[in-house]
Amino acid sequence: MESITFFREWLKLQKSEFRILTMLADRGEFKGTLSDICRYLSITTQTSNTNKLKLSIQLLQEQGYIECETSGRTYTLRLVPKEKKIDIPRRWADPIIHHEYSSESVAWEQVLKVFIWIYDNRLICVQDAIIAKDLNVSVDVITSAKNVLDREFRAIIRDIEKITLNDGSKRNVGQRLAAVAEWSE
Repeated sequence: MESITFFREWLKLQKSEFRILTMLADRGEFKGTLSDICRYLSITTQTSNTNKLKLSIQLLQEQGYIECETSGRTYTLRLVPKEKKIDIPRRWADPIIHHEYSSESVAWEQVLKVFIWIYDNRLICVQDAIIAKDLNVSVDVITSAKNVLDREFRAIIRDIEKITLNDGSKRNVGQRLAAVAEWSE
């Protein structure tokens, strides 16, 4: 089964940087202009987008996530492997990246980051605030991404963890999250 390799260290990055790393994880290496990158990522080739890409590439290079060589307007980008490798089956990642979400307004980068986090999760019970802190996003983004993964892909299982208080009432303390072993695109 073909997989795409991500790294745990990527999950805290902003979605603009994560998007570039995902492209490189998919392709291995990228050689082309900023406009080529825009087309690959399905974003318009306007100056504001190419300037954002240029800045993201610079940040990723400065932080040691990628190697970048330029020749004129041509960029050659390569990943720099990090410590915590996470392999995701391509047949799981591709639909998340290329799907138009109907149930929530959330970027595919955030949905993919949440899925990777859940897939790699080793905690028995977790709260959205913990995931949000790990991914450097808001709790609302986590909720929306989990809804997409559950409703549109059936890719995760969510079980609410409750405790019984002294007065007999129940209180939610978190949830058990797991990636479904087999899910359809």
